[in-house]
Amino acid sequence: MPEKSDWLAAAQEAMEEAGVQGSVGPEPLGAYAYEKRLKTGRKRATRVEVYGLEVLIQLGAWPESNERDRRWVTIEQAIEAVDEPGLRDLLKRFGQG
Repeated sequence: MPEKSDWLAAAQEAMEEAGVQGSVGPEPLGAYAYEKRLKTGRKRATRVEVYGLEVLIQLGAWPESNERDRRWVTIEQAIEAVDEPGLRDLLKRFGQG
C-alpha cells in the first residue's frame, strides 16, 4: 500500500484479514524474513515488519471473512500454531515482555 505508512497499512490488513480495528503505533514490534511462495510457484525472499494492534472493535463481517477463520488464542497457542521460525521467535520475545 504505497499511499499508506507501514503501520497504517498493517492496520488495514488486520481489518481485511481478521475483521479487527484498533490502535496501532508507528514502531514495529520486530521483523522477520521468510521465503514467500508466489502464485507462479516461485519463491521470493521477503522481509516482514510486525506491528502491534490494540483491538478496540471486532467486526461481524469483513472483506476476507469467507477465506479466513478468526480465533482468539493465548500467546503460547499462537507460538505453537505459527510455521515461520522468524515469526515464532518474534512472538516468543513479545510474550516475555
